[in-house]
Amino acid sequence: MKPKIEKLNALGSRYADAMAMCGLADDLLDPDLLDARPFRFAEGEHLCSRGDPATCLWIVVEGSVAIREDGHTLFVRRRNEVVGEQHLVGNGYQRIYDLVANETSVEVLVVDKAKIERHPEAGKIWRNIAKIISIKLRGASRRTASLSQQLADDTRILHAYTNEYALSRRMQAGAGQQTGYAVDRAVIWFSDVVNFSGYTTRTPPERIADIVQRFFNAQTQPIQQHGGHIDKFIGDGLMAFWVLGSATDSARSICTAALRAAEEAVAAVADITIGKQALGLRIGLHAGYVLSGDFGSATRHQFTLIGPEVNKAARLEQAHQEDVMEGGKIGPVRISPELRSELGGIDQKRYGSKFAVRAKNIGTLEFFTG
Repeated sequence: MKPKIEKLNALGSRYADAMAMCGLADDLLDPDLLDARPFRFAEGEHLCSRGDPATCLWIVVEGSVAIREDGHTLFVRRRNEVVGEQHLVGNGYQRIYDLVANETSVEVLVVDKAKIERHPEAGKIWRNIAKIISIKLRGASRRTASLSQQLADDTRILHAYTNEYALSRRMQAGAGQQTGYAVDRAVIWFSDVVNFSGYTTRTPPERIADIVQRFFNAQTQPIQQHGGHIDKFIGDGLMAFWVLGSATDSARSICTAALRAAEEAVAAVADITIGKQALGLRIGLHAGYVLSGDFGSATRHQFTLIGPEVNKAARLEQAHQEDVMEGGKIGPVRISPELRSELGGIDQKRYGSKFAVRAKNIGTLEFFTG
């Protein structure tokens, strides 16, 4: 026997179609006993609000209804879908979401919980409600899996462009906020591949891209393995940093790790050749206080470190043999007196060759190499 739909048809065929298509009246002999009532809402009007008692469900006839939490839309229910049914299961249940008309004009059928309970086929109706909930849960599970994959993809992309320290600071700042500024004591690293720029106009672009990736890999791997953070790539150069703790032992350990990373990077880059010419690497390491945070314009900014100590580390890397005022041949790793003072005795002896050079905007710059 077909369900009776004469009463709903009297209201309009759209209402009868919505009742038949939503699944609530499946296998019912007399859906009219549900006494579904049509209502119209304008965009932005609430069907219900969080905390309201759950006394009915709605069937969307036209338009769509948004399920919102704290102003954020979680789901949208559209034509011939049931909404609000989950909170009917049990006594005294309250709405935990806002249901809001999502289009200029929204039409719904309202079905009261009391009418469901008094219906002679109430068991079938609750079965149908359970089926509707199950279908929605399967859809939500698929969406969650898709969002989880998207989140994993986005996280990988984010990590490719931002270091862990910047990410942690941004998470503390909260969504939509720029990272606050802080004074950190840090080891600052600047490095540059010696005489590489001359190859860029004489070598095929694909070949240059491969070499650039190789010598950046040769630096980033030891930096990250020794606890450092990549700040940025600057042409064929690189800026990195380590944040120092307040404890003396912690600072010594971190400074030593930065030095080991520099030594390993120099050795790794030396294994890369263009023809018969091996590449060389200059690295400046300095320890000092810096200002960290998001710097830039209102629409485009980047987490980085700034301040005179950052400039000093850059000048250490840029020191050339012709700039030497005191000392012999400059080694590839140049460390400031401030960083050297944090190292253990053995490393201080290894880096005991003192130099003084003329540095742009600084004047005389002292450092040590091995």
